Amino acid sequence: MQIVIRFIPVLLVLSFFTIASSFTRIGSDSIPNSFAESYDYNGLTNSDSDLEALKPIDSMVDRVMKSLRLAGATVAVVKDERLVYAKGFGFADKEKKEEVQPHHRFRIGSVSKLITATAILKLVDDGKIGLDDYVFGERGILNGSKYTGIKNRNFFQIKVKHLLNHTSGWSLITYGDPMFIPHKITKMDKVSYPIDFDDVIKFVITRHLPYRPGSYYNYSNFGYCLLGRIIEVKTGDSYEEWVQENVLEPNGINNMEIAGNLEKDRKKNEVKYYDYSPDNEQLAFNGSGKMAYKPYGADDIEMLGPAGGWLATGVDLMRVLVLVDGYQKRYKDILSDEMIDKMVKGVGGVQRPLGWRSVRGEHWWRTGTLSGTSALLTRDVNGMSWVIVSNTTPRRGSFPSTSRWALREAFKQIRNWPSHDLFDKAD
Repeated sequence: MQIVIRFIPVLLVLSFFTIASSFTRIGSDSIPNSFAESYDYNGLTNSDSDLEALKPIDSMVDRVMKSLRLAGATVAVVKDERLVYAKGFGFADKEKKEEVQPHHRFRIGSVSKLITATAILKLVDDGKIGLDDYVFGERGILNGSKYTGIKNRNFFQIKVKHLLNHTSGWSLITYGDPMFIPHKITKMDKVSYPIDFDDVIKFVITRHLPYRPGSYYNYSNFGYCLLGRIIEVKTGDSYEEWVQENVLEPNGINNMEIAGNLEKDRKKNEVKYYDYSPDNEQLAFNGSGKMAYKPYGADDIEMLGPAGGWLATGVDLMRVLVLVDGYQKRYKDILSDEMIDKMVKGVGGVQRPLGWRSVRGEHWWRTGTLSGTSALLTRDVNGMSWVIVSNTTPRRGSFPSTSRWALREAFKQIRNWPSHDLFDKAD
């Protein structure tokens, strides 16, 4: 202990000069391309956000926790691309009374689509693929033996941009969401359990395509899982590894990975999930014939990866957001201005955003929902950005609308924002 104390002054001086030299502050001539050289790696705790000026956030999140009866949640707030608040609420594990801290990781559900869209658009920026590239057929990206059996020629008109903006032509009315119907697929196509993504692809492409690609919006998890496959085909790496090595880690985001399916598969610092809805049991996806508690074993989260399988801390999600937020005050966006513009305004006749769930002026947001997961990531007005993720499916109430109202009310009450940037300290 004495040795550590003796070296603290030296470490503090070195840390100061490291941060000062690697961070570009507001008003500087240049902007850092990433966070990679900017972290002190001391780690955050809830106490780092225990400031009197920020008490309105504590109070309003407490109201959300009580109103929706959430077991636990993580909240992070960015102002002018500075992380000013990062805090956990409630329990990461209720049974063990383990409280949520900023280092806890949560399944983020469909917020994963923003990660996948960013990866695809980076490949477009780098000239590796085009938004108008075809997906299937001889001229398509996916053209091997796994992708044969197409009978509806409209499949050959599906382009990368259609997958990004949910206009590929599928309809959930036809047979449901193909990423969540393993029992129907095994029965109709006579494939064995557990099914893999190739089985899902074969099930979809050998059936009817209700709409002409580009003509009709219909939300599609399957389309985003196909984007993950496109990344694999174009890069030669697994989807997860390529995104980690080319999008996340170069920007100092080192703790994100695809979640496991079962409780025994929980990763380091991952929270436990709770579903308080009345129908919180479902036939297990793996064909065991047993009923599964929906957060663990009802759905194949690993296969859902590009559309809904990522794990992240609230801080990690804020790091991702400032890399695609269109602001350039402190951190250069990972995508070109042209690509950010397309991400927000959309491409093609339907004009839906790419990766984001919805866009309204300066307000962009992305929701995420799985059994045991509720998430809302927001690029808000006036330089504000924030995220709240819970490890709970509420019994009643709307997580997105309640959370949005509460956080915005909290921000109205804050008169003086801190000048610190907790990105400096986060792991």
